[in-house]
Parts: sequence; structure tokens; C-alpha cells
Amino acid sequence: RALIRERTRSGMQAAAARGRRAGNPGLRAGDPAAIRQVTAARRAAWLEGLVASADAWLPAVQRLRAEGRPWEAVVRYLNTRQPAGAPRWTGERLLRAVRALAAEGMADRSLLDPVPRRAAPDRLLAVVAGIVLSDPQATLRQIGARLEALREPTPRGGVHWHPGSVAHVLARARKAGLLPAA
Repeated sequence: RALIRERTRSGMQAAAARGRRAGNPGLRAGDPAAIRQVTAARRAAWLEGLVASADAWLPAVQRLRAEGRPWEAVVRYLNTRQPAGAPRWTGERLLRAVRALAAEGMADRSLLDPVPRRAAPDRLLAVVAGIVLSDPQATLRQIGARLEALREPTPRGGVHWHPGSVAHVLARARKAGLLPAA
């Protein structure tokens, strides 16, 4: 391999000395037609690979999006089922792939519709109200620590409760009538 690499380099240097350069002359010159041609060829190759692998991931995407799952959850699901060594999905990459398949008529365009945000369950309001009613002098940090100890996820799915998030949930619990007005 080293010998091949060395001979290739010396051949390219000899060609350059004669005034010849490697590569596509149209791309080097910035010819729009050549650039369009190369871009179209790359896109066709990418789309061909996408279509070939769609049977492995598109049904899961269709099912999860129909359930109302956001793209982040779909990406997590797909990445946990990827074979070892397979490229990992990102939200942007998956969205680009679904858009391309939808443009080709191979996927339903409704997959791209925004998923309505799920409201936090009222159970969270009841848990926070129970904590406050059992210890009315508890600070926001103490309530957050109790919620973390109970392994209650935050409204956005996190694990650490910040005082501002606790205050927001307390306000919602008061508005819902689970706690007396402050």
C-alpha cells in the first residue's frame, strides 16, 4: 500500500509538472453544470441507499409518529435497535431521510406534521400538592429533592428539578384547586 501511495503521488506530481491537474476540470473551474451533475449523482446514490434500507426503519417511524411521538423519541427508539457498527440516527438525519422519501412518494407526508405537545399528567400536580400539604414550610429546593427521590420526571422529561420548575408546577396545582391560594 505504501508503494502504491508513493507511486500515485509521484505520478500526480509528474502530471502537475506537465501542467495537468487531477480531478474534475468542471468542478475546479466552478462550472454550474458540472456542479449540478455531481450534486445530482450524489443525491441519487444517497436516495438509492435510503430506499434500500427503508424497510428496516420506516415502519417503526410510521408507527411511532402515528402514536404521537416526537422525533427525539423516534431517534432514541431506532438507535436502540440498530445493529452493531451501523450508523446512528440523529434527529436532523432522520428528518431529512423522511422528507426525501415523502418527496419521492414512498412515505406519507403526514409523518412530517408536528406532533401536539402532551400535557403533563395531573398526577404530577397531585404529587406536588401532597408534598406541600404534608410539609407546608418546605422550600422549592426541598420539594424538588423530594420529587427527585420519588423519581418523578420533570414536565420535559428530565430528572433534576430546578426551583423554577417546582414553582411552575405549584402554580398549576393552585390553579387546579389542589392547593390553597398563596
